[in-house]
Amino acid sequence: MADTLKPDLCVIGGGALAIDLALQAAQGGLDVVLVASAATEAVDPPQGQLRRAAFLASAARAQAIRTGGQVGLDNAEPKPNFRAIGEHAASVAAATAPRDADERLAALGIAVLSGAARFTDQRSLNCGDTAIRARQFVLATGAAPVIPPLPGLDAVPYFTPDTIADNIRKLSHLVVIGGTPESLELAQAYRRLGAMVTVVPQGGMLPGFEPELVAVLLQALREEGVVVRDDAEVTAIVPRSQGTGVTLRAAGGEDSLDVSHVLVAMGRAPLLDSGLLDKLKLRRDRLRPDHLLVGPDGQTSSGRISAIGGAAGEHQPHVAARQVNLLVERLLGLGNGRLDPRHVPLFVVTEPALAQVGLVAAGKPRAGHNVLRANLAETDAARAAGQMQGAVRLVTTRGDVIVGAGAIGAGAGEIVAMLALAMARGLRLGDLGRLALPQPSAAVALLDLAARHQAQQPRPGWTRRLSGLRRLLP
Repeated sequence: MADTLKPDLCVIGGGALAIDLALQAAQGGLDVVLVASAATEAVDPPQGQLRRAAFLASAARAQAIRTGGQVGLDNAEPKPNFRAIGEHAASVAAATAPRDADERLAALGIAVLSGAARFTDQRSLNCGDTAIRARQFVLATGAAPVIPPLPGLDAVPYFTPDTIADNIRKLSHLVVIGGTPESLELAQAYRRLGAMVTVVPQGGMLPGFEPELVAVLLQALREEGVVVRDDAEVTAIVPRSQGTGVTLRAAGGEDSLDVSHVLVAMGRAPLLDSGLLDKLKLRRDRLRPDHLLVGPDGQTSSGRISAIGGAAGEHQPHVAARQVNLLVERLLGLGNGRLDPRHVPLFVVTEPALAQVGLVAAGKPRAGHNVLRANLAETDAARAAGQMQGAVRLVTTRGDVIVGAGAIGAGAGEIVAMLALAMARGLRLGDLGRLALPQPSAAVALLDLAARHQAQQPRPGWTRRLSGLRRLLP
């Protein structure tokens, strides 16, 4: 006879996000069942994000050795050991494994089930011999890399952002297909570790990011030796006995590359297993049929089923983590659980880093909007570190209300995170000018922006009269 569980929450997924949601919900006092899916673990390993960060840190250290002359040290050419770099990244990630172990989850009161699962209706899920009737189901099944239908691609071995983490060899010439944050982060890292790297954005470079700031980033990458072919598109992959050929279509005609390895980084698509979801008939997004239609709280067309992270089409880890927080708050009756996209920062973890939030569109500002700019390279922090690239772009509306910001350079992520919080709390530009920030700090550029903006504002008539009266007094 099948067992029946009736928890407050059933989380479906085997990756880091699903585990985080189960832990937070259990800590909040909810009865939780986690249905771990082996299919999602391959694309969303619990330690995958940390492993990537450790690899990027190794590449950054290599560049620091190479450019030591900027701060009075001898320049030296680093000698990367890819096996050692990979082992270091894997060991850093593995250190967190006990946190996600099934035994620990069970000790915290989370029932962990594994195996094939399928919904029988919108109120019930079967996993093996167990039936689950939860108050709320959450899809945290992750997302898989998008693989374009390029002729010849299936005839050669190629990397994705998930599989390249297992590489332990130096790559002589890597072509990166895609213009996503992942593509640029990995392109820069492999260039810093000695590979020739060519990036072909394949239709768009960092869509959604402000072009003025993207141009600064691309210039920095080119100065490091990354070749960016934003004038071309890959049309075919040509297998060869030695290496791989890449056929390009450019404005001037057809071109080709000889490369050793291919990395496909064109974004991700939700993992929505038909065997799991077929009975539900959940509505799809008309513009993106491979995505579920979800509301700002992650709710699908079924009132009992939500989606977060890759399953909901959200692939930035920090945003997915915030979705978890808000969902738990909603289940506990502590808030509406909605994520305001206007206050969600976007990041590209390159050097210089790129970050933005809110309305930062290029071109002529909207009526009533004012665009303010500051040079991050002119801050004392940038001068001290020898980091001579960077900018902040701030968009305000009437009454000095901040509606958008973008930054590139050292400290860009921290600056934009601070501005996102200011926007969410309704702070104005003048409020930022009253912050007491440590020196030297890249965020001091915000104080400079606020001071310059304030100085340009017309002073009230009584202030001018008071200043004149003071000049008359002895």
